[in-house]
Amino acid sequence: MNGVSKGLLRAWQAAILLLALAIALGSLLPLPELKSAGGLDKLEHLLAYFALALLGSGIVDPARLWVVLVRSFLFGLVIELLQAFGSAGRMADWSDLAANAAGILAAWLAAGGGRAGWARRVETRLRRLPPS
Repeated sequence: MNGVSKGLLRAWQAAILLLALAIALGSLLPLPELKSAGGLDKLEHLLAYFALALLGSGIVDPARLWVVLVRSFLFGLVIELLQAFGSAGRMADWSDLAANAAGILAAWLAAGGGRAGWARRVETRLRRLPPS
């Protein structure tokens, strides 16, 4: 996992898991009737999946970035399928999946080109800071 210390790796993994859980709960729990937010929903999808893929990109080697991106997309696909076939009061919207993919693409643009694994670089910089 790209040289991140065990303690920080667990923290990164916990952050990714918490974000994925928040996305799943926000996508699957029944909501009261909401008025149309004029596309804000799609922006929320884009930002959520951008954050998920970007966090995941921080702890993988650049050569394995594609795995994070595919897993992020498949996670969104599973959420939409659950909404279509089993989530009470929720409906699948395939344009949500497109917004998810746009967020994942944005994360690829940010983390591609050898920039994945950035958590190790953040950790290295934090270790260089003088103690308070």
